[in-house]
Amino acid sequence: MATQSVTNYDDYIHEPNCTNLDHIPGDYGLPVIGHTLTYLKDPFPWALERYKEFGPVSRVCTTGVKGVLALGPDLVQQIMLDTGRNFSSKMGFHTRVQQFFEGSLIMEDFEHHKHQRRIVQAAFKNDAMKHYTKEINRIYDRALNEWESDVDKTIPFFMHIKDLLLIVAAEIFAGETDYKGERVRQLNQAFLDTVNGIMYLFPINLPGFTYHKGIKGKKFLQKFFGEMIDEKRAGDGMDMLSFFSREKDEFGEYFTAKEVTDQAIFLMFAAHDTTTAAITHTIYYLARNPDVKEKLMAEVDSIDLDGLMWEDQDKVPYMQQVFNEVQRIRPSVPLVPRRTIREVEMAGVKVPAHTMIFSFPRFSHWLEDYWTEPAKFDPDRFSPERAEHKQHPFLFHPFGGGAHKCIGMHFSQMEYKNFLFKFLKRYDFESKHENSDVFMQTFPLPKPSDDMPIRLMRR
Repeated sequence: MATQSVTNYDDYIHEPNCTNLDHIPGDYGLPVIGHTLTYLKDPFPWALERYKEFGPVSRVCTTGVKGVLALGPDLVQQIMLDTGRNFSSKMGFHTRVQQFFEGSLIMEDFEHHKHQRRIVQAAFKNDAMKHYTKEINRIYDRALNEWESDVDKTIPFFMHIKDLLLIVAAEIFAGETDYKGERVRQLNQAFLDTVNGIMYLFPINLPGFTYHKGIKGKKFLQKFFGEMIDEKRAGDGMDMLSFFSREKDEFGEYFTAKEVTDQAIFLMFAAHDTTTAAITHTIYYLARNPDVKEKLMAEVDSIDLDGLMWEDQDKVPYMQQVFNEVQRIRPSVPLVPRRTIREVEMAGVKVPAHTMIFSFPRFSHWLEDYWTEPAKFDPDRFSPERAEHKQHPFLFHPFGGGAHKCIGMHFSQMEYKNFLFKFLKRYDFESKHENSDVFMQTFPLPKPSDDMPIRLMRR
């Protein structure tokens, strides 16, 4: 049953992007490609240079889209809290993401978003989280036993953790327990094709093109999840798809199969890629900061447990600081787009309706006005004594904020902590980069470009 909403999408979703931005300080860069090359190489120095030249609001053109760069915690707060309902998440993501994550939480605004959010709420309540934690520990134990064959070898850590978290997603999200079976292989491949599809160069839906492969993967996922909904709805399963399938809207009606599958596909993407990036960057920085690694290992060793249960998550405060520092220095979500719904004033600049807005968490996370030596990896900046992140409510925002704050933030931190706890109980490691000056890519997924090679050692 459709929800009655006071937000009328017809008021703004059919309007084209505003490109009449010449009154705003800035420039569009090179002809046709704009700032794309410098932006994709590393958006932070690019954004910092523009901030110094033009201030917190400037006009830009990246990946063929003209819009406004909005920098600093004050503007992040304005955009994310959005008390005037001036910013659309749906239209911010519309250009590239619409075809792959249509109907998901990031593709809905206001009452529509609140309505869809009901689908996933039960899946992140306390009893569900206890179940996920127990099952994730079991999956990690099995995987780390298999990693024994890699001891004293050099492995691409990124690929190992990526594959492991795909298995976690298949079981926790869909209840697929045969992790070496054909169904899980097909599910994971379709997921990877869908995610890769977002990075298309040209939206050509013909065989041989990335976009086509992505669309094909999305259709497979819709069918895969959709065919299980009736069975999940009738059962008492504890996987996320079961929770989604059994949820009812504000009128007491089940959500449609499309609504359920839309949320399942997006949350599988959001949980997998962000946690993969967070753990990979943690290994990168621990390898370069042996004092931090030693302190973290000491904390892990001081806890006489084989694994962390849901109620044990607060027993590793230093690990939480490490997680926060990783998200500060290399946030798993590098870009947050929005589009204005009506004319809005930002830092004294009038931004027209239907203008694309780009904000970068890492810019606020590296501001020298707030952070001590922001380029330095220093988890103690999040200690109770220093608490540098508390100087502004939107200085540190790895999970967003406002109505669109990530609903899976506690799940992702649990997944992260439980892996590191078990991994560091069992293994030590050292980086084995061929070149010491490793390129840290931001797109399509934040990670060391060489997939973080390490030599795995038994403790």
